[in-house]
Amino acid sequence: MPAKTTGETGMSDSVSDLVGQARRLGLAGDFAAGHALIDQAERLAGHDPHARALCAVERGRLCNSAGERDKARPFFEQAWQLARQAAAHALAVDAAHMMAVVGSLGDAVQWTAAALAYIDDHPQAAFWRAALLNNLGWSYFDAGRFADALAIFEQAVELRSLAGERRELRIARYAVIRTLRALDRLEEARRLAEATAGAAAADGEQAPFVQEELAECCARLGEFDRARDSARQALAVLEHDEAFVDSQPRRLARLRWLAR
Repeated sequence: MPAKTTGETGMSDSVSDLVGQARRLGLAGDFAAGHALIDQAERLAGHDPHARALCAVERGRLCNSAGERDKARPFFEQAWQLARQAAAHALAVDAAHMMAVVGSLGDAVQWTAAALAYIDDHPQAAFWRAALLNNLGWSYFDAGRFADALAIFEQAVELRSLAGERRELRIARYAVIRTLRALDRLEEARRLAEATAGAAAADGEQAPFVQEELAECCARLGEFDRARDSARQALAVLEHDEAFVDSQPRRLARLRWLAR
């Protein structure tokens, strides 16, 4: 890609700033204001493919966050095309990963494969690999294909372990734990949950979702005192997490019941 002039770099930075603000507004639920900022960014982007790809992927993310998946999809496809044209490899993989997120299970499989193949050719974007596998695993999980999900999640764990990413490794292991429980492999799930919670404690961090899984496994195994203790540890964090309280009332009620 040709080097940018000072003016082009300034334009790109301005577009990046605007789309970053738009993403934050989308996360806060202010979609109209987010789209207005993308409108400004698009005017600044002109014909620059990298800047236009940034605008397209964030426009799509706004639509997806607003529950408009069908409206989001063309923007992600556009970003995929433009980012590859601009040799913006990480952005191209981001667009492919969003195509996987907004589509069916078949779309998730197809677009994850496309993104992984792209990474093989452009290893600068290799940091996306574990996240892609994680998302694909949850697509299988949501479809009830737990054995397929487990195989994918275990690949993500291996990548996180090799990279030495301790926090991300705990998150990846949580997905394995949750899937093992879905498969009724309760002893395995409990052992991994105990090890993962212990690793978090050793790092001075909390692992409330792992504690939630540990509580569920222990309850299913008839170990109600241990279930109560883990539920209380999960609640100590999750009762103060506004997003969890608002979006997961049934899980919160279940934890409160187990904590008694």
